[in-house]
This record gives sequence, structure tokens and C-alpha cells, in this order.
Amino acid sequence: MMQYVKGSKDGGLRLVENSAEQAPFFTIMSAADFRESKGSLPYYEELLGCLGSIRYCKAEVFKDCVIGTLRIPKKSAQRLPQLSFVFCLTEQSLLFIEDTGDLKLWVDKRISMFQELNSPAHLLLQFMEQMIDDDVLYLSHIEAETEKMEEHISADDSKDFFASLTKYRQKLSELNAYYEQLTDIGELFQSPACSAFVHDAQDWDKYIHRAERLQNHVQLIRENMLQLRELYQSKQDARQNKIMGTLTVVTTFFLPLTLLTGWYGMNFAHMPELKWQYGYLSVIIVAIVIAIGEIIYFKKKKLF
Repeated sequence: MMQYVKGSKDGGLRLVENSAEQAPFFTIMSAADFRESKGSLPYYEELLGCLGSIRYCKAEVFKDCVIGTLRIPKKSAQRLPQLSFVFCLTEQSLLFIEDTGDLKLWVDKRISMFQELNSPAHLLLQFMEQMIDDDVLYLSHIEAETEKMEEHISADDSKDFFASLTKYRQKLSELNAYYEQLTDIGELFQSPACSAFVHDAQDWDKYIHRAERLQNHVQLIRENMLQLRELYQSKQDARQNKIMGTLTVVTTFFLPLTLLTGWYGMNFAHMPELKWQYGYLSVIIVAIVIAIGEIIYFKKKKLF
């Protein structure tokens, strides 16, 4: 368990082993420690239920606290979360409960950014801002990858196009839902129901706008990927039409010759050309004339 209290002189956060003398301002508790508390925490059953199924970001207002879950997706192709935990916000403190230990490392690297905050709600807001701090860079990376995919399509080098497209579309769908959920949480903290915990709703308004901009960026990339898929499909259709056109020309070219050879392959008893001395040569000459005539016609029509 990690407990932070506010310093009496500078107002900064400092880590303590035992906060019996002073109520903790910020606490990170493992799932094992939470279960060992055996209901000593308020709303134990609600927190336990949230801890058992952290599938998305949400928040719910109770009489004297706000309970919610946060699931931060990895900024990579993997679908597993980077962090997932439960939070409980009161007027005096903020509690995080997580099951992996990754949150402690994440907070330890950024603890300097959480110093000198006025309230637990402000700490939670700062924490959620850090969750999306580098997301613009990640979205720009995906955008650059889509541009490379477009170049590969133009160069007819798109063997793994659908695999890459599916991977990024799934990730963008996950991020789109993520930013929408964060926007909902921000709007909840702006509502009158949270007025006891939040004293400056304008800060949450800025956060909502930031999450909405990220969501709009995601939707723009998704639209670009849809256009990219249509471009790839049109390329495939054009290639298929070209192949079908070539097969049609070849079939049309050999059709008169097939008719000629089929006609003289019937072997009726009274076909005079069969006994004619120059019958075989005549058929060859006729076939050559037909072939030359077709070649001239096809070139004139620009089918060759």
C-alpha cells in the first residue's frame, strides 16, 4: 500500500508508511490489501464489484463519494490495457485499487506532477490528464502508418494490407470508445451531483474539450482508413477488370479460328475440301488472314 499525505508547510505530497497520525490525501492499494480490509472501507461491496470487472472507464456518484473504474489502453497494437484500476473519490482523499502493481510504478514516475494540488478531485483530474498526455503522438503515428499504406497501394505493394488495416481499425475503435467514456466521466464531474467534490468545474471543461478533440482525431483517421479501403478495393477491381478484358480479347481472337477448325473437323463423307489438293493450305491461309484482320481491328480499337 502506498499512502501520500500533504505536507503541512509546503502543501506537497510525501509518501508515508503509516498515516495513522494524518489522513492520507492519496492512496494506492493492491487488490489483496483491499480484500483483507474485509469491509472496513465504505462502499466495500460496490468497490469489490467494480474491481471484479474493469472493462471500460466509468464513474458513479454516491452520497459521499464517487466510485469508478479506469481502463487505459496500451499505445500499441496490443488490445490488453496498459493500466486498469478502481478509484474512490471523497472530499478529503482519493483511493486507487489495482491488481497488477503497474499503477504504483506509473505514479512513482510522475509523482512530481501531482505536487501542490488543492483537492483530491484536482488530483484525479491531473491523473486523468496524464493518461492522455501522449495520445496525440500515438495518433500521429497511426496517421503516418496509414500514409505508408497508401503509398504501398499506389506502388502495388500491399500484400498485408487487410491485416494491417484490421489491426489499426480495431485499435481506433477501442480508442474512440475510450475517449467517449472519458468525456462522459468529465461531464459527470461537471454536474451538480458532484458539486461537493469538485470546486472548479472549468478545469473539467478543459479536459472534456481535450478528450473530444482526441476523439475527433480518431474519427478522422477512421474515415481516412475507410477511404483507404475503398482505394484498395478500386485498385483490385481495376486489376481484375484488366485481367477479364485480356481474357475476353484472347477468347474473341481465337473464336473464329475455333469455328474454322471445328467446321472442318466434322469429317462428313461429302466435304470436297477434304479431298482437294490445296484444301489444307487454303485453311491455313484463311486462318492467317482472319488472325491478321483481328489484330488490325483490335489495335484500331486499342484493345491491344
